[in-house]
Amino acid sequence: MKKKIIIIGLIVVVIALGFLRDYLFVSMNHIIESGGDVHGNLSMQKWILTFVFSLLYLGICCTVLYLIFYSFKYVLLAFAAYSLLFLVSFFVALAGYFISSFESVYPFIRTVMGIAQSPVVLIVLIPACFLNELKIRSKKT
Repeated sequence: MKKKIIIIGLIVVVIALGFLRDYLFVSMNHIIESGGDVHGNLSMQKWILTFVFSLLYLGICCTVLYLIFYSFKYVLLAFAAYSLLFLVSFFVALAGYFISSFESVYPFIRTVMGIAQSPVVLIVLIPACFLNELKIRSKKT
């Protein structure tokens, strides 16, 4: 019962975190687009917040997966998924910077990092892990 309460609490945290992230980023984007970020400080803060929110979602994802399956292999899978999102974003940004322009690849990077700052990874990994568990159990019988 305690495990279910913790998981429900984490789901509530994920929802609240989504609203907080949306509020912060929409407000920051509005200021940036209206020319209020003259020195670019807000843009830098957005990158820092992107990393912080991604780490929070990673932590929640790992915790939920561990509480459901009691297996560190799924925690490692979550780390791998988030690492892949970070690496794809980084290398696309690097390629964009050197090949054309960062601005040309920014929408793609923003989309990929948006996935890392949402429950999408968790929503995909939970059924994938359940399917893997079913596959393991069916091999044992």
